[in-house]
Amino acid sequence: MIAGMMLLAILPSGIALIFSVMQNQTIEVSKTMTNKNFTVALPNMVLIVGAMAVFTALAVMLGFTFLSDEKPLLIFYVVFGALLWLGTYLIVKTLTFKVMVRDNLITVYSAFRRPYSFTFSEIASAVRQVKDNQVKSERIVIKTTTNRKLIVERTEISYRKFVARILSEVPQERLVGF
Repeated sequence: MIAGMMLLAILPSGIALIFSVMQNQTIEVSKTMTNKNFTVALPNMVLIVGAMAVFTALAVMLGFTFLSDEKPLLIFYVVFGALLWLGTYLIVKTLTFKVMVRDNLITVYSAFRRPYSFTFSEIASAVRQVKDNQVKSERIVIKTTTNRKLIVERTEISYRKFVARILSEVPQERLVGF
């Protein structure tokens, strides 16, 4: 039963990781970024944090399951399974989420969706949201005329370039909070 629970916790994470690596191989990231051609993506530090969470959760779960005299309680597997899922999510999102801006074309790549593209003129609204916390978390929620939604956060690489392009390319009446 415990082995089945371990398999239940590990199998989806492994499958998600395989899919993310496969999709990451098809996404081309430009090494030379300009104000007209750049890629918005999560920094590699998020990948490292996710990998550390996965490694820690697996090590603790396997260690207590097979090396301990007493078997852990179900809540133990729930808590460390959640940590495993969170770490896997961070890895998958870092490897797959990218917003590529090439001149006027914006192409969005995400984990389990097909890539889609739109132009700056197709942006129906761009809402800048700033949380009133210690780090002043900031993000932009973009809605397109084709009912697509994109969220870009300040912690991502090239966020400022993307904001500058939105401010210069999108009409003021479609901008909120800028």
